[in-house]
Amino acid sequence: MPGTQGMYYRSVADMNEVILRGLPRVPRDVDLVVGIPRSGLLAANMIALYMNRPLTDLKGLRDRRLLGKGKRKMPGEGGDVFSTARKILIVDDCVSQGTEMRKARAFIQELGLTDKAVFLTVFSFPEHPDEADIALEIIPRPMCFQWSFLHTPELKFFALDIDGLICRDATKEEDDDGENYLRFLEHADPLLLPTHPVGWLVTSRLEKYREPTEAWLKKHGVEYGELIMLDVPTQADRERSGVHAEFKAEAYKRTGAILFVESCPKMAEDIAKLADLPTMCLTTNRLIGSPSMEAREITLLKQRHFVRRVKRGIKKIIPIGK
Repeated sequence: MPGTQGMYYRSVADMNEVILRGLPRVPRDVDLVVGIPRSGLLAANMIALYMNRPLTDLKGLRDRRLLGKGKRKMPGEGGDVFSTARKILIVDDCVSQGTEMRKARAFIQELGLTDKAVFLTVFSFPEHPDEADIALEIIPRPMCFQWSFLHTPELKFFALDIDGLICRDATKEEDDDGENYLRFLEHADPLLLPTHPVGWLVTSRLEKYREPTEAWLKKHGVEYGELIMLDVPTQADRERSGVHAEFKAEAYKRTGAILFVESCPKMAEDIAKLADLPTMCLTTNRLIGSPSMEAREITLLKQRHFVRRVKRGIKKIIPIGK
C-alpha cells in the first residue's frame, strides 16, 4: 500500500495555472486541438480556449467533426482545418502508465497525421517523462486529481465520507432521527458516485441505520470494502458527544487509508489535525495536512508575490495611460 505522508493533490485550478504557465511551450502554428477522452478533453478545452483554436476529440478528428465554438471568431474560419492544419495538438490531462498516450499515437499514425501531431500532457509522472512531446509539469506519486479521484482504482486505498459527497446532505426537516430520516436514507439523491470500489466509507450516520444505508449504496452501485458507522444510540447522543471528527480521525488511522475525503471544510480541518494525515475537502478543493502540498502552496504564494512585485515595479516605471 502506498505511504500516506507524501500525498499530492491537483485541482482544476492547479491544472489551469499549469496550462497558463506552459502555454509558451506550445507551438504557435498549432491550428487544431484534440482531446484524448475523457479527462484530456478538460485540458484540451482550456488550451483551445486560450489559444482560440478549434477543438475536437480523437474520433472527431477521424470523422472530421469539430466541437461547437459558440459565437467565438477563430483564425481561418470557414475553411477546412482538417486539411489545412499545420500542426495538431493532441492533449491529455496526465500520463500515468502511458497506455492512453501510446494508443493515441497509434491512432494518429493510422490517420497518417504523425508528421503534424504534437502530443502534450499537462501532468506526467517521473517514470514516463518521454511519452508526450511536451509535459507541462512532472509530478510525484501518490497523486489525487480533483476531476478524477472517484474514477481511479486507487480508491481502494481511500476513505470517503458519504453525506455531502456520495449523496446530498439531509435537510433539518429530514434529519429528525425518525420517519423523515428513514425516508431520506431510502430516497436521497446521489451526488458523486465512485466508479471503482472504495476502501472504506466512514460516516457519522448512526449504526442503527446500517441496513438502509447499505441498501441505498447497493441500489446506486457503490462498492466498498468496509462501512464504518458511529455507534451511539440516538442523534441527540451523537450531538452531545461531539465526537464526529474524533470518530472519523480514529477510523482513518485504524484503516491505514492513504487519503480521507470529507465534504465539510471544518470537519476536514479537524480530521487532518487529529489524524495527522492528509485530508481532502471536496467543498474547498484543498488537500489539508500534507507536508508536500503545503510546501507547494508556499512556493506558489512566493511566486505570485514576486510576480505582483514585478508588475508594480513596471507600473511605477511606465505609468498606465501615459
